[in-house]
Amino acid sequence: MIYGILVTLHLLCAIVFIGAVAFEVLMLDGVRGRLPAGYLGRLDEEIQRRARKFMPWVVGLLFLSGIAMVGVAHRVAVTHALTNPFVNPFGTLLSVKILLALSVLAHFVLAIRRSACGAMTSTLSRYIHLSVLFHMMAIVILAKGMFYIHW
Repeated sequence: MIYGILVTLHLLCAIVFIGAVAFEVLMLDGVRGRLPAGYLGRLDEEIQRRARKFMPWVVGLLFLSGIAMVGVAHRVAVTHALTNPFVNPFGTLLSVKILLALSVLAHFVLAIRRSACGAMTSTLSRYIHLSVLFHMMAIVILAKGMFYIHW
């Protein structure tokens, strides 16, 4: 029962996070050149302000639910997979997924810190969003692969 709740919470947080990043990369980057400069600057400020309010909670819950899932479900299998990550395909996929997730967290912390101190440039923001989007797409593909291998 608890595992089902954790999986649901994890998936909902992942949807919000990936959706926000995908919207930024696929939609906003596509219209940036077509909007007046003043409007674009104001739009970016408002999006960043809004994201700073709730995204840390979303990302925090995403990571905490992921860690809790490892602790609750298949403790022995996960421990074995992480201590010997390249012995079987599940361990390899899990290890790569965790490394990518840690990279996403590092990108997120960098973006939040840069935005908070006013040092975020549009080029860096685009790079971070694009990188995180590719990381997250890879994580989703790895998770799907883990599901098929595990069952």
